[in-house]
Amino acid sequence: MLSLALTHRMRPLLALVVALLALFSASAAHAAGRVEWKSKDLQEREDKSWRLEVAIFLAHAPDVAHVPMKFEFQPTAYFERAMLDGDKLVERMVPLENRQALIESVDVGFLDSGSGKIESRTRFSFKVTRAHGYEAGEYKVTIRDGRNGQTVGTSVTLAFKGENEIIDRRAMVFSGEKKKKKKDADDGGEKKDADKSDEKKDSGSSEGGAEKSESSPPKHDDGDGDDDGGGNGPEPIKKKPGGCGCRIEETAAPDYTASGAALLLGALAIARRRRSPKAA
Repeated sequence: MLSLALTHRMRPLLALVVALLALFSASAAHAAGRVEWKSKDLQEREDKSWRLEVAIFLAHAPDVAHVPMKFEFQPTAYFERAMLDGDKLVERMVPLENRQALIESVDVGFLDSGSGKIESRTRFSFKVTRAHGYEAGEYKVTIRDGRNGQTVGTSVTLAFKGENEIIDRRAMVFSGEKKKKKKDADDGGEKKDADKSDEKKDSGSSEGGAEKSESSPPKHDDGDGDDDGGGNGPEPIKKKPGGCGCRIEETAAPDYTASGAALLLGALAIARRRRSPKAA
């Protein structure tokens, strides 16, 4: 009985706690506000940028006219353009995972210029460019209040339309290398032919020189130099003219053969004279 009495008394208290929790949850969710995007498919502009327009609704007007907010762009897909064999351009969407988010920090104004009052809602526009690392693809965008880090609205996926750089996936062709090899082979053949012709000329000239040396008679030295037995004496030494320019005649070598003959004849004559008186 006591337990039943306690249970009946605790029921209202439990109901009050649940109501308070629900109220706080609703107020927290309501305080986060909501976000409306003018378009979720954005076309790339001429200056390589994408312009975003968003309407932000808060639960109540902020204390300041400009609220710092962070826009987180998480890449989820990439629009690939690839060139395949046959010069065929193929476009496809490549899913991305675990990519670092790109963050844009901006000050969103809630001041109504007409009335001069701070409103709880506003429309805001800004742009992102390729120079900041953005490419054509899909991004999951989350808006956070820079004052407390609270998420504003819910995350949405935006598509940035555009043409990314073309990736060449064609097979490699080495046509230029073949032509170069063929040219080198032709040059090598011409060089070999030229070498062969030069060898023939050299062999012909050497054979002609040998025949010429064999057919030509040996030269004899007309000078007074010694004979080396082959009929070719050493060439005379050419002296440079010097002094007064006078030339001294060479003295002829004495003829010992004629002197010996004269002596022999003289001896025979003396012997005859000696024999002549004995005979008488």
